[in-house]
Amino acid sequence: MSDYSTFSVRKLWPVITLVLTLAWSSSCEQGGPDGPEIPHFDKIAHFFVFGLMGTLCYRCIPRMLWSHTRWLVALVFVLAYGVVDEWIQSRNPNRSSDALDWIADGLGAFTAIAVYRYWSLYRRVLESSICDLIRSRLTKLD
Repeated sequence: MSDYSTFSVRKLWPVITLVLTLAWSSSCEQGGPDGPEIPHFDKIAHFFVFGLMGTLCYRCIPRMLWSHTRWLVALVFVLAYGVVDEWIQSRNPNRSSDALDWIADGLGAFTAIAVYRYWSLYRRVLESSICDLIRSRLTKLD
């Protein structure tokens, strides 16, 4: 398991990759990808994608003196990027900007950060490499 008490660029690249991917997706001329015909599917997508961003941000922020500061910084970053994302979408004639998307962004980030912080099994799985998980599963079979 990795030590997430210090900052390193290695921890930051997933956040940067996700932010750049979302910015590119929001600015594409063809608009957003077609999702399933589920009412408000875009809100569900916002919830999970920005939840992922919240978890990634929380993981890359060094542990601070007050644990509440770490989750708050991650949540504020996600909410701020949610505003930027909606602004990018408002500039695209094939996309629309919606305050409910921003609310879904915040709820997704808050939920994902809370699950990551308080559910140790989930956190251990995320912090383990796939090779480690397969190796531990194979040793249980022996």
